[in-house]
Amino acid sequence: MGFVFISMINPEGSPLDIPVDVSVHPSKLFKEGFRSLKEGEPVEFTFKKSSKGLESIRVTGPGGRPCLGSERRPKGKMLQQSKAKGDRCYNCGGLDHHAKECSLPPQPKKCHYCQSVMHMVANCLHKTIAQLPASSQGRQEAESQPCTSVSPREAGKGHGCTSPASSG
Repeated sequence: MGFVFISMINPEGSPLDIPVDVSVHPSKLFKEGFRSLKEGEPVEFTFKKSSKGLESIRVTGPGGRPCLGSERRPKGKMLQQSKAKGDRCYNCGGLDHHAKECSLPPQPKKCHYCQSVMHMVANCLHKTIAQLPASSQGRQEAESQPCTSVSPREAGKGHGCTSPASSG
């Protein structure tokens, strides 16, 4: 999950005359486990004004309780990769044991990037080629628009609901 946005509402629950959104990073959520917000979930938050717009400092559920979060979880691919990586034999690549328990004799060392036995990762041409267009692969961030509907305070408190607009 990347940044999501909270649409600010009045403490009574009615929408503001001029919509105001506050960006939220998962690290700012008061929640156990996988940090996420469900769309429309009521939250309370503190925020600050920054060069990027309004950013949350801390986000909780109503009354300071932990956020409920969404029912969606990260895709299984990342979980499988991280789990398999730690349980892999560095000698033969098997998933059911570690190198110290491997029944095979020591295997030749190989490149961690392309698995070739002809070179190590420091000299891997495949890795070098894959990294060449890295400057064009960077994330392009949209420019922040000034928010004229908020008082010029540097920090504040608010109530809101998560909006459907989110960036991953």
